[in-house]
Formats: sequence, structure tokens, C-alpha cells
Amino acid sequence: MLLGLLAVFILSSPACSKSNDGPNGREEESVEPDNIELATLGELSFAQVTTTGVVITGFITDQGGAHVRSRGVCWSTSPSPRVEDESAEAGSTKGSGEFSVQLSNLLPSTEYYVRAYARNAGGIAYSTDFSFRTTDVQSVEFATRPMFIIGSSLASYDVEVLSNGGGQITELGVCWGEEGLPTVDGSQKAVYGGTEVNMGGVYRINMANLSERRDYHLRAYAINETGVSYGSAIPFRTIGKGNMTYTFNRADNPTAEEQAAYDRLQVAIDSAVWYVNNYTSVTKHVWLNYDPGVPTADANNEGWMRFGASADFHNIRTMLHEMNHTVGTGTTSWWWNSAIRNGTYQFPEANQIIKYINGDAAVINGDSQHWWPYGLNQNSEVSSSWDYVYNCLIIEAMRRDGMTSHSGPYDR
Repeated sequence: MLLGLLAVFILSSPACSKSNDGPNGREEESVEPDNIELATLGELSFAQVTTTGVVITGFITDQGGAHVRSRGVCWSTSPSPRVEDESAEAGSTKGSGEFSVQLSNLLPSTEYYVRAYARNAGGIAYSTDFSFRTTDVQSVEFATRPMFIIGSSLASYDVEVLSNGGGQITELGVCWGEEGLPTVDGSQKAVYGGTEVNMGGVYRINMANLSERRDYHLRAYAINETGVSYGSAIPFRTIGKGNMTYTFNRADNPTAEEQAAYDRLQVAIDSAVWYVNNYTSVTKHVWLNYDPGVPTADANNEGWMRFGASADFHNIRTMLHEMNHTVGTGTTSWWWNSAIRNGTYQFPEANQIIKYINGDAAVINGDSQHWWPYGLNQNSEVSSSWDYVYNCLIIEAMRRDGMTSHSGPYDR
């Protein structure tokens, strides 16, 4: 009985067959090979043509009676390109037969011949020839940014590239000199040492070996396929070199703990003096003292500085912060009576510098002792050595605003 039921089931079950689903999951009608014709293709259209790329749209107007297995475009600098030359397959097609392909890595200023192709069981069909020309490489475009990182012998400029001109920037830098229009051939120059400059952006370039209290002109430059492009000429004047000196008061026979503190403080004061002397024109003599009874560190306008036992404060950040006090921040009547009102700094020079650093809405905040940002009040405020430079630039701007007591008059 069981064998009989099994035989009936087998005879009544539909026969298994190989799936012939089309791209949309529907079973396609089987076509005899001798009924298949080549597909037919319509006109091509071109969009988003650049120096190195293009988006090409094509149409399959007739599939030739069979499923189109692949479609795309082929191109060459000679007429009638074939898939054996350069080709790119479209990943999908619309129900209307439209498909698009994006090409890249083409040559600028070049005429290309393009044909659409479609492959079915009958072979490869091609459209007629179409052509387009990639655009010419243009000059590099720069934004004009303010020059604000200026010391006595060092300066930096933030070069902002708006467009690479559609080409490849092979060199980016600044050139400068005392004449109005410096060039890469006749002036000093500094080259940006980083990578990835071809996408646009802001790139800081450092200059050295400048002369103090000297007028200069600077231009950004870039080299691409068109040659050398220049930005606007920007005048700037270096400041006088600072003269921060110090006396380090030490015990004649220091303990091991004292010697370790002296070593840390020596590095800190030498580094801080370098920043002050290169990025301000302060003339000041300070006295550095190690005093374990001091909770953190303190200083007065006479130049007396004390550092406590905590190694957390034996660093450049704290040393520059205390030097700020010696030149007038939080320690002078100018600061208390004029500079800070209602929690904000009142004078234009330093407020302009903070806007250059942090944007047009930035202001300097302060109280009777401290100011921020870049007042270096806590170790957490330091993210890079540029924070030390910004501190000095703002101190120099405060001197232009009138902070002169015990640190020498401002002399530009």
C-alpha cells in the first residue's frame, strides 16, 4: 500500500526545471538562439564633466529579443572604441532602459570618443560614436586670510586653498620678501610639508630667519599643470625681539627632591623664555624660586615667581602663565581698572587676535586675576604647542592695548 501511494505522489508531482529568472526575479521566456538579435542603443548624454571625470547616461531602446546580460560604455581617444579598449559596466538599469556610468582618472583637456554597449546572447551591440572633452586645468584659487602669527624672526601663515583648478597640486607654499609682489623665483619661500592638499582646505606654513621690526610682503603659491598660481599679496611687520631673562634661585646643596624639581623647572623656564622672546617684545627679568610651601605657583608684577612641590605645575604651561602675571595680567591697576569689565576684555588689539584664532564671535573673558581662552590657567587647556604661541600673541596684543607696567613700553 505504501509503495502504491508513493508511486501516485511521484506521478502527480510537477517536474523540476532549472530557473530562468530575469534580473527582476521573473521567469524569462526561453528564446531560440536563431531568434536573437543584437540590442539597440540610443544616444548618450554627458554631465558633470570635469578635468578628470564625467557621468555618461545611455539607453537600451531594444533588447534584441533576449535578456541583456551587461551594459555600459567604452571609450578611447580614437573613434569607434570597443570594450577591449577602456570600458566600464553599469551596475543597474531603469525599467526604461536608462543606465549611467561615472568615469574618473581621465586626462584633462582631452577629447574622448565614447560608445555605449550592450551584451546579450547574440553578442555585443554598440551605439554610434559620441564624443566629449574634459575641461582644462585652471589656476589654483586661494582665499585671502589675515596674517596674525607674527614674531620677531618667525611667522606662520594659514594658506586656504579654495580650488585646485581641477588639476594636481604638486607644491604648495608661501613666498615672501620686502618687495610688494614676491615670487617663487626671486624671494624666500617655504613649502608645505604635509600631504593631501588637492582637496582644498587650510594649511599652516611656517617661515623662519626673518629680521625683527621689518616690513615684508607674503603670497601663497601653488604649482599645478598650469604652472605657478599666486594668492593676494599680504603685508606684515615683524615685532621686536623679546628680552625675557631670569635668575634661578637654588639651594647650594639641594636634596634629591629639590634637584628633581630644579631639573623640571629648568626645562620649563628655558622653553617658556623661548616662546616669549620669539613671539613677544617683552623686556623683563624674573626670579624663579622653588618653594614647597606654595600650593601650586604664583607670581607678581615685580617678576618674583614661586613654584610649589607638585610636579604637575613644573611645566611650560604654568611657567608661561606665571610670566603673564609678571608682565601685567591680573597684577596691575591697568588690568583691574581698565582691561576687564563685566567679565570681558575691553581693548581691540587682543580681541582682534582671538577672533583671528577662534572666529569672529570669539572674545577674551577674564576676572581680577586670569583670562581665557589661551590664558593657560589649567594643564587641560593645552592641546598643542600652538597654544603657547597663541598665549604669547595675545600678551603682545595686550601690550599694544596699553599693558606696559614693569615689562617695558611697547615699541613696534
